[in-house]
Amino acid sequence: MIQKLAAAALAGAALAAAGGAHAQTVTVYHDKPFYQAGWDGLTAAAKEAGIDLQFSAYTTDQFQAFIQSGLMSGDAPDAFTWWNGTKLEEIVESGQIAPLDDLWAEKIAAGEYDASAAEPFKVDGHIYGMPTGINRWVVMYNKELFEKAGIESVPTTWEELMAACEKLKAADIIPFNASIQEGWRGFVWFEELLIRTDPDAYVALNEGKLKYTDEPVRRVFEIWNDLYAKGYFTDPASQEEQLDFARGKAAMYLAGDWNIGLIEAGGLKPGEDFGAFIMPNVDPDVPNVVIVEASPLLISTAGAQKPEVMEFAKWYLSSDAMNAWATTPGLYAGNLKAKVPNEIIGQIADSAAKGNYRSMTRYWEASPSEIVLPAVEEMNRFMTDPSMETAETAMNNIEAIASQYWASRQ
Repeated sequence: MIQKLAAAALAGAALAAAGGAHAQTVTVYHDKPFYQAGWDGLTAAAKEAGIDLQFSAYTTDQFQAFIQSGLMSGDAPDAFTWWNGTKLEEIVESGQIAPLDDLWAEKIAAGEYDASAAEPFKVDGHIYGMPTGINRWVVMYNKELFEKAGIESVPTTWEELMAACEKLKAADIIPFNASIQEGWRGFVWFEELLIRTDPDAYVALNEGKLKYTDEPVRRVFEIWNDLYAKGYFTDPASQEEQLDFARGKAAMYLAGDWNIGLIEAGGLKPGEDFGAFIMPNVDPDVPNVVIVEASPLLISTAGAQKPEVMEFAKWYLSSDAMNAWATTPGLYAGNLKAKVPNEIIGQIADSAAKGNYRSMTRYWEASPSEIVLPAVEEMNRFMTDPSMETAETAMNNIEAIASQYWASRQ
């Protein structure tokens, strides 16, 4: 992936040159400006702890180019956010990301984290990240709209979910909010329907052991297309997905629970105005599964040589830091001694534990970037022009890319 982004990285070189900070200042680079209140809270708390911290935000494209430029030149920034799964594996290969095994061992021994919290950040047995969020993908629902449609309880089966959709449509309410905002969201319903019909096929697909033209994938597109045919989705062109849900443009919203704070900023109070549930399986015999997205903060090998950076890293994993950071955006970041950021997070965590839900890595991080990026473009096209004809084209186009990729790895 690093080579493939070489051209884009040139555009980020200027950012790298402009990004320097005072030697004692720890700068964290990221592409999440929508969490500014959380970053501000973390900066203020760090100052109280004697740490000079600042954050530098870019758009996702600029950010990726900036990081890749640094990796290619051997001058990666000291600290930056990234993604787990294949995205993490790809840059660990550069040899410029510092393992944090000793730091995690200390925190786990102190009872601040369960060992499982580090699992999403492991590559070849070593831990390379600290969580900015460990987020489940769930269905948020508008309580007022559910009541208006006469839906008395949260759906626990696919049949109940579809019945709820019909009641919502009858009340002139669109059931689901879904868009292609920022260009990456096309995979959200694809992955969800695949794990709800065949989670083993989902794993096999991401490992190159299943084709995008095989029956499990085709069935997903058939179900997805049927939901569109029934009018269950909002206009995919919207660029205000969280606000659309907060404004009541749809009754439900399949998204990472990191969106809770963004929805709250739009005017709905979690627990009071909206709740959340894990989407039921299409097939009742499928085991309980849930998509988990884990977003790491990484330290480069150069950063790990600087005392102020490692002082920050140790502090960042503390409950004080997590309370300052995660509470405002409404995120759960794994610290067992930190506050639960909102009622919904606690309820979903309880449901996942009681249901013995198996965590599945999000498609964006589970499958190789060379496949994911063009695949998402095809899925976006399907969302803007849903039909089985569009689906057939998408499946064939993605498979052509995937088969070439996996063949090159043999």
